[in-house]
Amino acid sequence: MKRTEIIIETSEIWVIRSSTGALPDWCEECGGVVNMLSPEEAAGVADVRVRTIYQWIEADRVHFSETVEGCLLICICSLMALTN
Repeated sequence: MKRTEIIIETSEIWVIRSSTGALPDWCEECGGVVNMLSPEEAAGVADVRVRTIYQWIEADRVHFSETVEGCLLICICSLMALTN
């Protein structure tokens, strides 16, 4: 009997772009400049609903800041620490 074995290797690359151009920003909790995401982008990265992101913000589970224009930004470092 002849046997054929197929091996498939996969990898992922995340490209995060922001229409506001506000990705690098100061995170007070991290104490440095980090990449910041909109709630919608953060939900996509974490593979959760946007509502979950807002719940994490309310529970202080992720770092966040608000721009002078009122846009909410989530620290990707704290998001990755929470989801990994």
